Amino acid sequence: MLMKRLRETKERLEDVTKRVGVGAYHRTVPYEIFQTVKSYLLKLYMGYEVNPPADELPFSVEDAFSYVKPGFLTLPMVVGFDPLDNYTSSEQSFLAIVRYRNKRYYISFSTIEDRFVGTLYVIFVVGEDPEELYSIELTNLLIKLAIRNSGYYGKFLKFSSPTDNIERVKFKVLLPPNLTLDDIYLKDKSDLEDFVEAVKRKNQGLRYLFVGEPGTGKTDTVKAIIAECLKSNGITVIEVDAGCGISLNHVFEYAEIFSPVLLCIDDIDLLVGSRENPLKARDLSSALQALDGFVEKEDHYLIATTNDRKLVDFALRRPGRFDLIMEFEELDPEFYPNLVLRESKDERLSEVFKDEKVRKKLSNLKVTGAFIVTLVKHLLKPRYEETRYEPNTVLALIDKLQTSFKQEVKKEEKLGFVGGDNE
Repeated sequence: MLMKRLRETKERLEDVTKRVGVGAYHRTVPYEIFQTVKSYLLKLYMGYEVNPPADELPFSVEDAFSYVKPGFLTLPMVVGFDPLDNYTSSEQSFLAIVRYRNKRYYISFSTIEDRFVGTLYVIFVVGEDPEELYSIELTNLLIKLAIRNSGYYGKFLKFSSPTDNIERVKFKVLLPPNLTLDDIYLKDKSDLEDFVEAVKRKNQGLRYLFVGEPGTGKTDTVKAIIAECLKSNGITVIEVDAGCGISLNHVFEYAEIFSPVLLCIDDIDLLVGSRENPLKARDLSSALQALDGFVEKEDHYLIATTNDRKLVDFALRRPGRFDLIMEFEELDPEFYPNLVLRESKDERLSEVFKDEKVRKKLSNLKVTGAFIVTLVKHLLKPRYEETRYEPNTVLALIDKLQTSFKQEVKKEEKLGFVGGDNE
């Protein structure tokens, strides 16, 4: 029902645009984009510094007005800045007159209330010449430059949408992860270092696919790469997970706005269709086209994860679409003490995990890093304060947790282990 209402509203907007003329265009955008573009035009109109400087831009702002129904025009009503350096005004509605390619364009920012869909934020662009065909080009240019001059650019963002519709995408600014590559327990981290270096240089687009069961370190590795890449000026990092509610082609479309960009997609198999499912075959075709367009750019970077490579259609994971597929497996015993020290900040406790019996027990079970983290959480409980440094206590707790996990999962599933005695 909601999607039907969205379609009906879009059809009404398209009908209005067609009546205005061939050169008219409208675009429904998220509130964050709506506010950012409006703020950008206000900054230009009021003479604030932007990047690139106003005299180097291919357009100029000739006039700007705020307006309230039924249409009284006033000077822009400015209240102040929001935390993302956007102007906030007392009225959402705004009109700017922009000169582009020696033609004038009227850019209107309007809100439309729909009792089913909610508030829609719409940008209308109308050329002075009804036959002018640069309205779409100008709109896309304004959005890209506005993003580059906003507080979203160069940040760590998370995308979400409750309606699987590009026009309802939400942005959330996240704090940088507190992990580094030093916190990643792999014997060979050269491929990860290559990825970070490519992002810093922005001279070689790379796409990695991380494959491994839950708990094998994929998520921590992605976080560490994000933290390292955010140290590079001018890179925007976007995180998307399977529950975001946005189709993969829409994700790529919005990521394009933020270039140079690092896109991190968790459980990509859940966002992409499969040729084995007729209902999802079209989604797969659309996703492949979007990915091909994304990977052609030198300043576009992608890390995707999946629990099982078989869940990702071969057409998506073939060479050319991904540059490298990394397998994540159980934690190497060499790193048991390092991970325990990281999680507990207790050097004495980390020494216990050098004990031969403890190492052999964990190694035989082929435990993941996630299991070690859970084990440490239990050992740090007050009741183990006196005994946590005894190998027998650790061995007994390992048996207890293993039994607990085995009872909670089905035979064919694995939780905290990779193979080993839990199968």
